[in-house]
Amino acid sequence: MKSKIIFTTIVITLLLAVIYTADAQGEKRGAKKENKILKQVSVFSGKVGDWKNNDNFVYDGFYLQTEKGVLLIRFSSYMGSQLTTALKTGNTITVNGVENKKTKDIKLISATADGVTIYDTPPAIAKEKVIANEFIKGNAKISEMQKDKRGKAIGFLLDNKTILRMKLNAKDEFMKLAIIGTEISYTGVKKILHNGEVASVSYTIIHCKTITINGKQYLTK
Repeated sequence: MKSKIIFTTIVITLLLAVIYTADAQGEKRGAKKENKILKQVSVFSGKVGDWKNNDNFVYDGFYLQTEKGVLLIRFSSYMGSQLTTALKTGNTITVNGVENKKTKDIKLISATADGVTIYDTPPAIAKEKVIANEFIKGNAKISEMQKDKRGKAIGFLLDNKTILRMKLNAKDEFMKLAIIGTEISYTGVKKILHNGEVASVSYTIIHCKTITINGKQYLTK
């Protein structure tokens, strides 16, 4: 009888231990998820410096000179029109944002200058307003290869202020055929600026469909 009571006590104790461990692990997993979802917003104050653009020459950031050093503030490209109008180089502003420890930049949530606050709010898109793709064809000479910040080729700059974009495999093959100064013909669809975006340089970006070089036409997509 005594041994049966001891056995029962041990079983109950083990069950309670398993339940407690499972609950603790569940809480721990929940805490980890919460840490990934919740991101702390910090306040940064300083003077507006130079503006930054992405590979399509669309503004998506600016430098902020603070007491602790220079910070790169990143913003959604649709905020470009508002921010470049409201913020001028040398202005003292306050930015609410989330710091990215890996990339060492700040994701802008809002910016305040002269008592006016601009929030990261996507522009309203009218569903009934659909912009048709503009088909482009032209002739030009290759000026240089465009590379991203990692040094990877992402397109080709032509001497008529046009940038050709094409799929990776087609781009690799094209690099073997074309050299700087080569004259080519091309067709493709023009990339449009979306609501709120502002370009730092007036380039026409073409998602290339065909290229003609040395009298031979190639399909690039």
